[in-house]
This record gives sequence, C-alpha cells and structure tokens, in this order.
Amino acid sequence: MRLYVTAVRKWWIAAAAIILMALVCQLSGRSRIELPALNGSGVTPLAYFTPLLVSSAVLHCLNRRADHIERTAVVAVAAIDAASVASVFTLCLAAGFVTGFDTARNVLLLTCIGLLIAQVGNSASGITAGVMLLIASVVAGRGPAGSHAWWAVVLYSSSSIPAWSLTALLLAVVGIRSVRASGNP
Repeated sequence: MRLYVTAVRKWWIAAAAIILMALVCQLSGRSRIELPALNGSGVTPLAYFTPLLVSSAVLHCLNRRADHIERTAVVAVAAIDAASVASVFTLCLAAGFVTGFDTARNVLLLTCIGLLIAQVGNSASGITAGVMLLIASVVAGRGPAGSHAWWAVVLYSSSSIPAWSLTALLLAVVGIRSVRASGNP
C-alpha cells in the first residue's frame, strides 16, 4: 500500500506544493502584480495566488486512482486519503507562520470548494472553481475605497472571523460528505 500511496496517489506532490507555496511567499515578499478590476486596475500581492498550488495538488492526488487496486485493498484507501488531506491542512496551518494565515485559510477554503465541486463533477472542475473564485474576487470583489464585497472571502484578512467561520463550515461539510461518499474525492 505504501507503493500505491507514493507511486499512484503521489501524496508527496502536496507536501512539495506546500514547500513551494512557502518559498514563493517568502521570496516574493511584498511583490505585487497589476490586474484589471471593475473599478479600474487593481494591485494584488503575488502570494494571493499561491493557495492554488496546494489546492490543485490535493485534487490532483485524489483524482489519481486505480480502481482495481482500491477494490481489493486490505487497507481502506479512503482512510489513507482522509489522513493525507488532514495532514496537508495541518501542514498548511503550520506554514501559515511563514506565508500568513490568510494564505493558509485560502488553501483550506479553495481545497474544500474544490472537493465539493469534484464530488459533483471531476477534479478539473474543482480546480477551475478555485481559480475562478480568485479571479472573480480580484476583478469584482473590491470596492473603489479598498473595501471587500461580502462574498469575496479570499480577500479578507487573516483576522476575519466570518472568513474563518465560512472555512470551518465548508471543512465540516466536506468532511461529512466525504464520509458518506466512501472514498470518492
């Protein structure tokens, strides 16, 4: 089973994505990129897009499956996946000391949204939903005075209780749905 986790599911990619996210956040510092917005042009920190590295890596790992092996496995692959996703979330929160806790929260948020979408569609649609949420937040989620729209949760600061509450709620929903889905991402 260890070979299956490392060669087929490739959970080590998620750990590498967390390290890459932390490196990009550290090396980019306060680097900003100019992006179009509805109220003119907006300047966005480069680190704003780094949660996509981890969320897409998690969805990629969950999408890689060999059904004939999973059906005959003695160890429940769903339990291994749940433990791996939980460890990725824990590592992201630990990396929050380096990247900022808003980035760690956004990893959890985008991954949870991606997992919910992947249960209905596929992992590519889950990744796309995260990308579209980030782009929509940059383009339409900011007011002219720098305020945030209520739905642009990824723009909220790390001290925002509503953003953390929504993330915790989505995390609970994903946990309940994945227990009921019995192994499907």
